Amino acid sequence: MIIANCLFLASSLQAQNHVPLKYTNHTEFGGLFGRVKYGFPGNQGQNQVDNRLNLTLQTFNGVMLSNRLAAGVTVGVDWYKTALLNPVAAGIRFDLTKKGDVRLFATADAGYAFAWFHDDSDGFGTTGGLMINPGVGLRMGKPGGTAVTFTMSYKRQEAHITKVPLWNQVERWEDRVYNRLALRLGISF
Repeated sequence: MIIANCLFLASSLQAQNHVPLKYTNHTEFGGLFGRVKYGFPGNQGQNQVDNRLNLTLQTFNGVMLSNRLAAGVTVGVDWYKTALLNPVAAGIRFDLTKKGDVRLFATADAGYAFAWFHDDSDGFGTTGGLMINPGVGLRMGKPGGTAVTFTMSYKRQEAHITKVPLWNQVERWEDRVYNRLALRLGISF
């Protein structure tokens, strides 16, 4: 559905700008940096704060709507400490600078993450949630050709975890929001 909408939008823009549709790909890997505050077991009211570094991999596949704007679909894998999530999102890439071998670009992805490859322990259940990922980056390479990219973005990812009830509990669950600074190295063509 998202791809059909992008192609419809692209065909209407193509008629106005006379730019032939061209496939584009932007594949990246990197780290998700953040801090986590959580309740410390055994100490009521005491919270513990830890730094976290998680691995991320994503690929954007789309069409060039103009010389500077691309729209498409982003899919990826994010390895958090207790969750393996697979975001699927609608995405755009826009070159903020027009010329040169080093260009500044903006990126934005919004969608939903699934727990397709996550394997829960007995009695636990992990589901994904909404995801947004806006950012900026540098594209180093000839315009219209292959380029190396460095991207810095904010990633907000939701997840829901159902847990085994303790003692006299009827149900136990946790809603998580992962707020991370994403630093990625990639290639685009």
